[in-house]
Amino acid sequence: MQLLLVRGPEAEPPATGERMDMDVVLPVGAALAPTAVAIRLALAFVVGACVGVERQWHHKNAGLRTHTLVAIGAAAFTIVSGLGLGPTSSPMLIAAGVVTGIGFIAGGVIMHDGHAVQGLNTAATLWATASLGLAAGGGYYTVTVMVFVMVLLVQFPLQLVERWIDRASRRTNRADPVTSLPPGS
Repeated sequence: MQLLLVRGPEAEPPATGERMDMDVVLPVGAALAPTAVAIRLALAFVVGACVGVERQWHHKNAGLRTHTLVAIGAAAFTIVSGLGLGPTSSPMLIAAGVVTGIGFIAGGVIMHDGHAVQGLNTAATLWATASLGLAAGGGYYTVTVMVFVMVLLVQFPLQLVERWIDRASRRTNRADPVTSLPPGS
């Protein structure tokens, strides 16, 4: 029987040769309790939906449903990876697959129109939402909440700072004849 060492999400690394109280040795393929699965998926649902509300409010390509599905999907992949999918059931490989897949999806929301590029923030938000799902699915609740709060801080307060900087730079560029010249002049 193959064994898997499962470290508690909040555990500090043990000294050499020492096991920690939060470490549990489970047979590969051991299932999580249904309540643990439900809590992890529910957390992924809530944080994904909350991030998606902001994107939906701003009428972006990827909104409420997309962000919710990304978080739930990433959480599900993380949970399933713990069930032991054979010799390649490493959570790191599952996380790498999620990151690659979300990169493909996020690339689809980036649009180039002349000199303007649209959708970069939405793509980055999808990427961050996938990380929320991975953390929730892995049972890293503190990490999930901390990243979620940071995503909201980026989307709301920093948006105000960004607008202020844009307005200030437009005023400065209008006053400076050198920086306000068209390209190639």
